[in-house]
Amino acid sequence: MKNYSTVLILYNPYAMRGRIDEFLPSIKKRLLLRFSTVDMIASPNEEGVEDIANKNAGKYDIIIACGGDGTVHQTINGVMKSGYKPLVGILPYGTCNDVAFTLGIPHDLNKALDCILRLNVTKYDLMYDGTDYITYALATGYLTDASYSARKNVKKKFGRFAYVLAGIKSFFKIPALPMTIEFDGERINGKFTYFMLMNGYRVGGFKINMDEKLNNGTIKLVAIKKSNGLATLFRFIKLFLRGVKAFKPDNKFVIVKDIDKVKIENHSNTPFTLDGEKINFLKKSIKVNTSIELIIK
Repeated sequence: MKNYSTVLILYNPYAMRGRIDEFLPSIKKRLLLRFSTVDMIASPNEEGVEDIANKNAGKYDIIIACGGDGTVHQTINGVMKSGYKPLVGILPYGTCNDVAFTLGIPHDLNKALDCILRLNVTKYDLMYDGTDYITYALATGYLTDASYSARKNVKKKFGRFAYVLAGIKSFFKIPALPMTIEFDGERINGKFTYFMLMNGYRVGGFKINMDEKLNNGTIKLVAIKKSNGLATLFRFIKLFLRGVKAFKPDNKFVIVKDIDKVKIENHSNTPFTLDGEKINFLKKSIKVNTSIELIIK
């Protein structure tokens, strides 16, 4: 094993519902039991982590994202775009922490620090769109706007329930989004109620892809075609309660595929959520990138 000795913790000042500063001394004390250098940098705002990670990736053996999935996304993007390859660890203190769940990192502080100290490592499949790296999900359609419409102060107060509150107002608005998706030699035109690419076990706190392999060079494509309103709603609920295994391969209305690349044409310019943040695009090509190592349980 490589001799890892220097650690940088990048933390979201809103982590732990704004109480992260109370825990930083004990975090540093524990990590210094194994590592010779443990530095900490707070992002000046919630969007500043990527730049800090990018500028410091060549100076440390390990960079730890302390916060939620947004902080993880930015840390990984900063590292991947730097040209250096430090290990990336996670101390999960955001709202959902889906990436940490996939890696087996517990929410308990001391148990999460145990994972960092053990230094068990895995390669992890990222999605790459030519500009940004996607750590766990790109999605659009029914209720996906809840991930970015939930206000920060509500998330701070209510945690994951903030997404439920944000989704209630659009619960009965089932969309029909015209899209073309191309993968594995297939080109499918149609109207979709829901579309998602994901790598990992969980999205928005729901365990829908528990058999996913994290480093086999593929990602999961899930798409629900528009049909009768109640039937469409039932399929969506079934997906999030029972997971992708609930659908047979020959299902006419639900596509579930393991793929390594895909092209998307978004004919209505409908907003997508990329790792929880709102984006807009008309066309996008995505492929799998496997060149990052993450610390796991």
